Amino acid sequence: MERRSFLKGALASGALVAGSALAGCAPSDKKEGGAGNAGDATDSGTQTAESSQREWSFEIPPEPIAEDAIVETVEADVIVVGAGTSGLMTAVSAAEEGLDVIVVSASTKPVARGGSNNAVYCKAMEREGFERLTPFMFQKEIFYAGNQVDEAKWYKHYNNSETAMNWVIDLMENAGYRVKVEKGTPGSPTSLYYETCSVGWDYGEGMEPDPDIPSGTGMMQPLLVRELARRLTEDLNGRIDFQNKGEQLVREADNTGRVTAIICSRTDGSYAKYVGRRAIVLATGDFSANRDMMYRFAPNYAPYIDDAVYDSEPNYDAGFQYGGLYKGDGQRMGLWVGAGWQKIFPNCVMGGFWSPGPHNLYSNFLGLLVNVKGERFMNEDCLWPCASMNNFGQPNKTSFALWGQDYASQVPLSGSWNNDSMFQGDDATRVATIIESWDADVKTGAIAKGDTMESVIEQLGLPPETIDTVNRYNELCLAGEDTDFYKDPSCLLPFGDGPYYGQSNGGLIGFLTVLGGLATDPQMRVCDKEDNPIPGLYNVGTMVGDMYATNYSFMVEGANYGANCITFGYLTGKHIAENE
Repeated sequence: MERRSFLKGALASGALVAGSALAGCAPSDKKEGGAGNAGDATDSGTQTAESSQREWSFEIPPEPIAEDAIVETVEADVIVVGAGTSGLMTAVSAAEEGLDVIVVSASTKPVARGGSNNAVYCKAMEREGFERLTPFMFQKEIFYAGNQVDEAKWYKHYNNSETAMNWVIDLMENAGYRVKVEKGTPGSPTSLYYETCSVGWDYGEGMEPDPDIPSGTGMMQPLLVRELARRLTEDLNGRIDFQNKGEQLVREADNTGRVTAIICSRTDGSYAKYVGRRAIVLATGDFSANRDMMYRFAPNYAPYIDDAVYDSEPNYDAGFQYGGLYKGDGQRMGLWVGAGWQKIFPNCVMGGFWSPGPHNLYSNFLGLLVNVKGERFMNEDCLWPCASMNNFGQPNKTSFALWGQDYASQVPLSGSWNNDSMFQGDDATRVATIIESWDADVKTGAIAKGDTMESVIEQLGLPPETIDTVNRYNELCLAGEDTDFYKDPSCLLPFGDGPYYGQSNGGLIGFLTVLGGLATDPQMRVCDKEDNPIPGLYNVGTMVGDMYATNYSFMVEGANYGANCITFGYLTGKHIAENE
């Protein structure tokens, strides 16, 4: 779903204009209470010293599933748990090395969402004239994360992503798909927030588009997982057992030896044990729909997940959606057999409180942002995920964008965060199309419009003194120097003649997923609390620990899919074949 379409649907009542918090975005006051669960956190999600050290309920292993409840035992060299990008990459990579591989998945089909995949370089980038990413791109991301992340993983991706991505490109193009390069945010390669590109997929000639898959390069990951699943099952004699939900790992020697199997529940209520002669690989996604895990490991965002998400069963077939996904099945199973948790706290989230206004790809709105007091509060020249962290700290977590019609000709703009909807054409056509899109959003109530800025300010519910902030900002723009927040002079865009526009983020949270989990070494081996690898147990994908911190910035565009899923999945399959 395009961000623009999402906002229209969510805010048809005009909540963006009014600046009020949306239903489901306010902190939940439903806590289970008692020791070892979400009741130990404060109403704001802040942990106490006592609660952070306490053993939480999800850390306590359940009773082992009785042997007489297991109706089938299946063996293979490798058992992969999860049929997303990372799980299927690992499975196909291992199967190509001659290993017998079975994937078990709680879903009914291969699952993916989004579609931006990072590579330092690849044949698709070479064809389209993109340069190789420099180490500086990674150094910025590591620095943004407070140097908390595991740099060995980042540079392992840097050194191996070209090989892994070219392998995927060959797979997709041999199957008739097109490979596209999604452009990053324009700007100087030396700027702090510069992005280059990411890789995505599209239908090939004669292919019929699937109406269930959102169009756009950055949204078509389902095409990749479908082809990976086909490659595994049709070409490599692999197997996928859908609707098999992982419940418990089996670790020998009274939970001190090798992990040898996983027990899965089936839709008929029975259980099956899947024995991995060489390895068990967890690729089960996030824990954002688990109230206790969120309050324990991501308490800053835990209150903003809707109770309906916490209290319902997850949809394991879910595509692109906001607001929470899974229950941390793999993370909990790992903890029960002695896995440690990642060192970074809190866990990094992808998505945050929306930064309002027309965006330039992944960039932030480059005009004037104010808070509910009508005060400017930041240098607007950054990426919108980074700006969302500033929005998080504003009163009511609400911010407002103010701009004039001249903004349409001052910066290149896209209709959503995905560049496939980048406005095209000659300058006059492009500007007219952009303004038409704003006016269409005015009709839905998502944007305010007026002949004067005072009118827009009034419609947004901002204090009248906001006009002083506008005038001050315009003076700085005309002078070409921002002595308040020191924005790059090239981004100082003065207000011209009206009409004028305004938009509030409405306190809207655009939460996508929470990243990380179990302690993981650079070989993707799950480790215990002393950083010793647990024999036979690996994890890949979103659940890999210590890869991201603060928030997911998109500075290395498509890093989660590109690194955690494609590069690490590809390498893990090869590593298991060679070392287990």
